[in-house]
Amino acid sequence: MTLETAPAMSSVFLFVCIAGPDRGKRLALTATEALVGTDASANLLSDDPDVTERFATLRFDGARLRIKGLAELLPFVDGHAVAEAVLTGGQQVRLGRSLWEVYAPGAAPSMMGFVNRLGDHLSNAAGIEKPGEWDAREMFADVTKKHADEDVETYFTVGTLATTPPLSAIDGQWPKPWVFARVFTFTVGLYVLFVLAWNHFQNDNLIPGLMMIGSVAVPLSLLIFFFEVNVPRNVSLYQVIKLLLIGGLASIVVSLFFFQWTGLSNWLGAASAGIIEETGKALTLLLVASKARFRWTLNGLLFGATVGTGFAVFESAGYALDAAIGDGGSIEAMRQTIMERGVLSVLGGHVLWTGLVGAALWRVRGDQPFRREMLADPRFIRVLLVCMAMHMVWNSPWHPPLYSKYIALGACAWLLVLGMIQSGLKQVREAQATPAATPAQ
Repeated sequence: MTLETAPAMSSVFLFVCIAGPDRGKRLALTATEALVGTDASANLLSDDPDVTERFATLRFDGARLRIKGLAELLPFVDGHAVAEAVLTGGQQVRLGRSLWEVYAPGAAPSMMGFVNRLGDHLSNAAGIEKPGEWDAREMFADVTKKHADEDVETYFTVGTLATTPPLSAIDGQWPKPWVFARVFTFTVGLYVLFVLAWNHFQNDNLIPGLMMIGSVAVPLSLLIFFFEVNVPRNVSLYQVIKLLLIGGLASIVVSLFFFQWTGLSNWLGAASAGIIEETGKALTLLLVASKARFRWTLNGLLFGATVGTGFAVFESAGYALDAAIGDGGSIEAMRQTIMERGVLSVLGGHVLWTGLVGAALWRVRGDQPFRREMLADPRFIRVLLVCMAMHMVWNSPWHPPLYSKYIALGACAWLLVLGMIQSGLKQVREAQATPAATPAQ
């Protein structure tokens, strides 16, 4: 077994660090036991401050790879603490603060493998670790539970001076959002009723409602998801609605000016929107970047998603109107546009991309006063450039079959979002663990 060099064997597992203090290290595992730790005798010598002298062992018997924890702090496999576990290719393991991934070089390529590798590259490019702590079943466990209307009302009564919890009362574990599913069900159901009414009456007065509800349904549901994920609970629904309306309009107007001034669309075509629109939305976030009480990365994720929602809703309504009354337009074309943009917005789009950009800016700002120099910080620039690139590919004329381009980009966007949520939760937990922490919100 050696560090950095992998034997040319199809049956060998590779153990590669993709994030954290040990990032870049790798271990090729053959049929002997490898010790991970800080002791000089360790086969994999760690630089991670949370890794002990004898932290864990890895054993490959030619068929299965096993990991066994030796310290009080156990390894985490796919987000779960384990004393001992069998690993397979593609699984992620957290050792201390470092995130490792198991690679099986002889494994057959697959679409999910391609998406996973693409997500790795994007995560590294953006400087966001992959969400090793995330468990989908655990996170969405409350979606199917029954909740009274009073629960929803209480859920949204947050963000004021009287309803913002102190730092010690914030739950820094993975949130369990559920209201977004109710909002989605309600708005989609309302849209279906408008469609049925139009099919029956063919009354033109139904068209504006059809257009508005269709454009709002999915982006609003995504926004509620990010509202629920904001575990500091220090942003009120009033602040969100205000930023949605003002920020949505401002970002569109700024982007239109940039289209006019730069002329990028003349030689980049639709892909130019990736540069111009992401820049316009990022600049719009400066409307709230200077507010000191919003100091959490998860605040930035919510504010970015809010601006992105406003942009998405207004833009979709414009596309729907053009499909209805433009050259060769029809109500059927409008409905097709609304349906397509709604479905695709789950996979990617303004809400997710701007949410990431907002989280990156707030991650740089932290609890410091906002300064313009922060916009040049590599931690912000890297995320902005990755979102621009995803937007440009999204708008490119390359259209592989079965919407595979959008599915791959959507999987990667959500991977980055979950990684940013994980980073935001860690920020909260670290603040709570600091003895000198203040109850500032």
